[in-house]
Amino acid sequence: MATRLNLSEGATPIFNDGRDFGHFSDHVTVWIDEHIGVDNAYGGFKAKFNDNIQVLKSNNLNENEIDDESMLCADQDMLNKLIDEVYCLKYFSTIDKGLEYIENNPGKRIFFISSGSIGKDVVPKIVNLSQIQGIYIFCGNISAHTEWAGDYFEHISAMLEHQDNLLERLTRDIAEYVEKKGDEYTQADAKLAARNCYAWAKKLLIRGKMLGDTGLSKIINRVDKKLDEAQSSTQAPSD
Repeated sequence: MATRLNLSEGATPIFNDGRDFGHFSDHVTVWIDEHIGVDNAYGGFKAKFNDNIQVLKSNNLNENEIDDESMLCADQDMLNKLIDEVYCLKYFSTIDKGLEYIENNPGKRIFFISSGSIGKDVVPKIVNLSQIQGIYIFCGNISAHTEWAGDYFEHISAMLEHQDNLLERLTRDIAEYVEKKGDEYTQADAKLAARNCYAWAKKLLIRGKMLGDTGLSKIINRVDKKLDEAQSSTQAPSD
């Protein structure tokens, strides 16, 4: 067993047999909010978001059926470490700390969330970064922020007033990103990585459907087909 030290949070455990769960994808979600970002605040709220977007664990029996032994990490301590470090949601209470994390992790592809007032200051600074995969403004009064947000409407993925709508959209977008990672691995003939990414995408889509996202059936069918093909090619006997 080995470790990598290329993440700012610390060592990320990997397997020597190719099951490098911590590096199959490169996404993370960054949320800057002066209230939500405070340590030990909004515990239930944060747990709901973290549980829904974290692909390394299964939340229900339907998800358990997706995983096979090659997709599971039997070492619970290692799994917990990975869950805390990768594919997770990073909260920050100040703009400086959030931007510092983004700057210190240039290899991460970031789904960014902020309030409207913070977004007004931060979006201009991050909008042209290749790291940014999505920008979500979560605020109680969208109309109060339409003027500044209008300058960046091509880059802002969504402005949302309700936490459930935000979680639905975020879950769907991360699922489609992980699916694309699976496509890249398929093209590179990295079968195990592709299979994991498709399985993770399916998990996220199932969760999104359970949240109430009614537009996922076609996407789930598409990912299902890719997952079946990836599993078949992995199980096929070699020449």
